[in-house]
Amino acid sequence: GPNTVNVPILLYHHIGLSPAHSKYYVTPEKFSEQLWLLDAWDYTAITTTMLTEAIREGTELPPRPVLITFDDGNLDNYTSAFPLMQKYGFTGVLYVVGNYLGADNYVNAAQVKEMADAGWEIGSHTMNHPDLTKITESQKQFEIAGSRKFLEQKLGIPVLTLAYPFGLADSGNMNSVYSAGYIAAMGLGYTNDQRTNRLFLLYRRGVMGSYSLRRFSSLLPWKGDPLFLMLEESELQ
Repeated sequence: GPNTVNVPILLYHHIGLSPAHSKYYVTPEKFSEQLWLLDAWDYTAITTTMLTEAIREGTELPPRPVLITFDDGNLDNYTSAFPLMQKYGFTGVLYVVGNYLGADNYVNAAQVKEMADAGWEIGSHTMNHPDLTKITESQKQFEIAGSRKFLEQKLGIPVLTLAYPFGLADSGNMNSVYSAGYIAAMGLGYTNDQRTNRLFLLYRRGVMGSYSLRRFSSLLPWKGDPLFLMLEESELQ
């Protein structure tokens, strides 16, 4: 039935050079190669809203759909990731932390609006990035419902999905997210199976800075010509 769909949800944080070899930084060169592979293997980037409709209503998705998501709203998502994605005709989903909006080295409202105008979906990553399972009820309300109100006011666009900080959530958090009017939420997981009973804890897979293109390709359910992987490896030698 419409309740399980196979869609890889990729999670990035920084596209840039890491000051301290952090695994959360993927270099622009590597990111560009990953997009090149997705393009060569005929993937189509979709939004969380499209995925949600496919899960809930069986709405048809394009062949080989992929979700390319970014957490925190780091400035390099706008300066590095956005132009590279545009080059390949891909749109992404940007999960913004309310209180980081416009801070040093984070995106500001004008930049986020520009990405939204280009087809990106904007979601909430809470107000302050806490572990939602360890805070009081009123703090949860502020972080979950409050961040949606805040971002919608600041950006003038709908904010319909949320990504849990650290991928952590309990059933109370999921209920709060649902009650706040979100249609889905992002957790972490190890498969590309997205289903009805996980709409509020969708399975995302982090892309780490150390991944080779071959390791990256292991996250993808549909393989294209492996020649593309060979080409890359010989180029790097």
